[in-house]
Amino acid sequence: MFRSLNISYTVRKNKARANGEVPIYMRLNIDGKTSEISAGRTVDPSKWNGETYRVKGRSQKAKAINQYLDTLEFKANQAHQQLLQEGAKITSRAVKMRMTGKDKEESSNPVIEVIKQHNKKMKSLVGNKYAKSTYKKYCTVKKHIKAFLQEQYNDVEYLITDVDQDFLEEFAHYLMTKDDPCSNNTARKYLSNFQKIVNKARSKGLLDCNPYQHFKMQYKKKDPVFLSQGELKKIERKEFEIDRLDQVRDIFVFSCYTGFGFSDAEKLKKSDVKKDRNGDYYLYQPRTKTGNNASVLLLPKAIEIISKYEDHPETTDGSLLPMISNQKTNAYLKEIATLCRVDKKLTHHVARHTCATMLLTNGIPVETVQKVLGHSDLKSTMHYARVTPDKVNSEMSELKEKLENVS
Repeated sequence: MFRSLNISYTVRKNKARANGEVPIYMRLNIDGKTSEISAGRTVDPSKWNGETYRVKGRSQKAKAINQYLDTLEFKANQAHQQLLQEGAKITSRAVKMRMTGKDKEESSNPVIEVIKQHNKKMKSLVGNKYAKSTYKKYCTVKKHIKAFLQEQYNDVEYLITDVDQDFLEEFAHYLMTKDDPCSNNTARKYLSNFQKIVNKARSKGLLDCNPYQHFKMQYKKKDPVFLSQGELKKIERKEFEIDRLDQVRDIFVFSCYTGFGFSDAEKLKKSDVKKDRNGDYYLYQPRTKTGNNASVLLLPKAIEIISKYEDHPETTDGSLLPMISNQKTNAYLKEIATLCRVDKKLTHHVARHTCATMLLTNGIPVETVQKVLGHSDLKSTMHYARVTPDKVNSEMSELKEKLENVS
């Protein structure tokens, strides 16, 4: 069946160069599906005619660019004609691949298929090499990439061989400007996850170049959110009429006193609680993320919460606590924060920050906090446990008192 080719050009104003000029892209459209090719030329946006798809004016530069675009258009029509004569499948991507010469190469690996195969392998190793939460993150990467390809290129069959620095920059821009935008750091994390998939594709020979070689996305440092002792007490003492809110609150408070992240708390079993010869109770479990063994002394509040759910219907399978999904937990925590009048964005991870800060504020050495949190290195601990102003003031007061006693 004959499929006509429509050719147009567009400029990317969101990718302006240092001199203010913007890149020109050729658009190939067949049956409503579009593929784009960088024209390799830039233009002053005020001199671009969006109706004629050419540069305005009669300057030497304008003439040179317009002649070049004419040549590209000729090559596109020529590629289309060749495919028709060969009886090949006619798509905008096929025309693009013929123009760039990539149709002669091994090009049967769409980005989505590469991610799908990566995730399939990862899923088979959940519980062994990877945590379920890690696998879910890569599933989210696949979802975002697919939506991006549909919106940006109208082509979910976009090939892994076409992934370049421009692709990464456009994907980062999409993540931070979509309807439900990601923060800079979240977008950076998704790009980092995708980089691991790209590196595996390169190791398999599916991609020659390294699109990440010159791609940089700065991490924006921010102080972790944690609860003050007063805020934690407000949440502890609040009485809820809804059982599920009460339950989520208890699990959150438990992590405030133990430092367990959601995935670690979710795996806890009653058999993980050990009693020593002194009558103290400990929780012993390898951490999901690092694999480091963590032995945590259970404080009275944590023991109280464990006892409360000892005979709960949702712990009859041996689970220590009646956990629900992380997503639902965080949704309930948002409601809990409102009801307790705590003006902070509450997530389960805030409990981990709170634990670290509480330990440091009460004089626990940072090396001990590192062991409680199950971190591999001290740097990670310092991110979670920043020294609070209260601790600074307290320790400076102690120093002042010591100096006064000396004099």
